[in-house]
Amino acid sequence: MSKAAIQMLTSRWQLVGILGAILAIGFIAVNLAHYHISRESVRSALINNELPLTSNNIYSEIQVSLLRPIYISSLMANDTFLKDWMIDGEKDLDKIVKYLDEIKNRYAVSSTFLVSANSRNYYHFEGILKTVSPNVPKDGWFFSMAAHDGNYRVDVDSNEANRNTLTIFVNHKLYDYQGNFIGVTGLGLDVVSVAAMIERYKHDYHRHIYFVDRTGQVKSHPDEAMIDKANILTMPGIAAVAPTLLAGKDGFLTYANKGDAFLLSYRYIPELDWFLLVEQTENEALAPIRRSLFLNLAISAVVTLLVLLISAIAVRRFQTRLELMAKTDKLTGLYNRQYFDVIFAHTVSGQGRHPSRLVLALFDLDNLKIINDRQGHLEGDRILQLVAQCAGKNIRKSDVLARWGGDEFVILLPECEEAAAIRVLETIREQVATTLGTSGGLPVSVSAGVAAYQPGDTMDTLLNRADERLYQAKRLGRNRVQGA
Repeated sequence: MSKAAIQMLTSRWQLVGILGAILAIGFIAVNLAHYHISRESVRSALINNELPLTSNNIYSEIQVSLLRPIYISSLMANDTFLKDWMIDGEKDLDKIVKYLDEIKNRYAVSSTFLVSANSRNYYHFEGILKTVSPNVPKDGWFFSMAAHDGNYRVDVDSNEANRNTLTIFVNHKLYDYQGNFIGVTGLGLDVVSVAAMIERYKHDYHRHIYFVDRTGQVKSHPDEAMIDKANILTMPGIAAVAPTLLAGKDGFLTYANKGDAFLLSYRYIPELDWFLLVEQTENEALAPIRRSLFLNLAISAVVTLLVLLISAIAVRRFQTRLELMAKTDKLTGLYNRQYFDVIFAHTVSGQGRHPSRLVLALFDLDNLKIINDRQGHLEGDRILQLVAQCAGKNIRKSDVLARWGGDEFVILLPECEEAAAIRVLETIREQVATTLGTSGGLPVSVSAGVAAYQPGDTMDTLLNRADERLYQAKRLGRNRVQGA
């Protein structure tokens, strides 16, 4: 290894060491400062006090307000009158209608119902609504409920018995005296009334409150349009922490949305199989954290300036070598594809007044793959180098020759007509055939496609035209140049 190479490696490792030390010191300082400031304020004021207390108070009210319908549906499912009426063959419709209407009025719910597993009749407080069928998607709830592991389930759906208003249904399985499944009974609550209850919670506790199920689907919310439509797994901000939330039982999380930080306390309610979410923005509750943020920003700014300063010194030291490596193809010594893109953009911007006097040619070797297979890649590399030399000898200083990739080369000819460019490529083609002759019994030849720049052309459109003509030359027998 040369002395220059050793010095280069030594300098590089010194740079890495310095950068690593500065970044480590900076991030450690930021984290320690943030932890020291936020530990007491966040843990005591929020995690252990405000949000959990709000969640507990709301849960206590839910046990009275929202869990009451679950107990009512359980009473209905265990009512001997209901069981006897079903077992006796569902004969007297007036009795069951009167029963369901009485339950509805006594407990002030929006709907009561009974669905028979035998007849599949859907009874409600005004009569028979319909007969459920497994072929009707709207009736899928009954058949999924029949296969449900638990005895009850809370669903949000439209109520066909009440002008399709959005309703929270409490469905409870009904069994005969031998424990056989005979139907589903339960009741419904208008979502509007539940949303009003949540809105009251929001007003009383100054928090944003809503419910989601185990899949993240919003089940109750002050905004009725979000119910059964929005999902926290896809909602902006909270989607980042939703998987953690849904995998747990209760806890505390933070997330960002629209430039603001949200503090989220969540709690699983087993009676509903839902999660209760209580949110509050950081701006109102976390003044100490804001001070920590400003400190972090100041430290980060200092670290960034130091990194930029060191980077500038390092870039200046290695710039020449890196630029050479970035724009040159190692095998042929020609410009590479990436640098050709830069040259093309610069050339086109300088050809604005005469865009037609710019030509691009694409050419490749006809039998290189076979030569590589037969003679080996070293022979193929030798041929690529000789072709690059032949092409370089037959173009002007203003022309740009680059290796496009594999066995393909590209030439950009500014201030040149297409006919003149074709003549240049013909010269290259003839010289390659003459100079290289054959390899392993195969003739070494090139095929080329030539395309002139047109107003509005991009590099891709111009290359596509040249590429199409290259393949046309291949189809016409190879070892030829194809223009317009």
